[in-house]
Amino acid sequence: MGYPVVMKIVSKDILHKSDVGGVALDLMDRKEVIEAYEAIIHNCRKASPRAKLEGVEVSEMVKSGVELIVGARKDPSFGPIVMCGLGGIYVEVMKDVSFRGFPLDRREVITMIKEIKSYPILLGVRGEKKKDIESLVNTILKVGAILKGDSNISDIEINPLVVDDRGAKAVDVRILLSAY
Repeated sequence: MGYPVVMKIVSKDILHKSDVGGVALDLMDRKEVIEAYEAIIHNCRKASPRAKLEGVEVSEMVKSGVELIVGARKDPSFGPIVMCGLGGIYVEVMKDVSFRGFPLDRREVITMIKEIKSYPILLGVRGEKKKDIESLVNTILKVGAILKGDSNISDIEINPLVVDDRGAKAVDVRILLSAY
């Protein structure tokens, strides 16, 4: 895989990894990886002593692009819904998201994306290239189809989905199963 890498705690009991010190970014060598592993385990045990820690995931460090959130949920009143908006650590603060009932067509997904306040960032600002909006559209449609097609899944969230001019990469994904 090569460096730089990112490390994240793996635990079904910890949903917001960065809030408990469960994420280390931009690690450049073996020494940094070992130190980050120890720090992540220590931080998570301290912040969530009852959490079952399954391990630490090592992944490619995705640097460039806009951090978005894409999700889907089975709403008891409206049925399957999809959402997209500004993601990463700012999603709860900025609340820049748009929702639609699923299924929907490509045209409606594009309308949904254009509703978010951060849409102009996707068009490219200050000399940046336009982001691959088609990849974002495809991701929203696929996430909705997965949710609709599997009765065991109640929620899917990709946060962040990093979108640049060459495509989209899911950096972190959470899938919740329906209660039986």
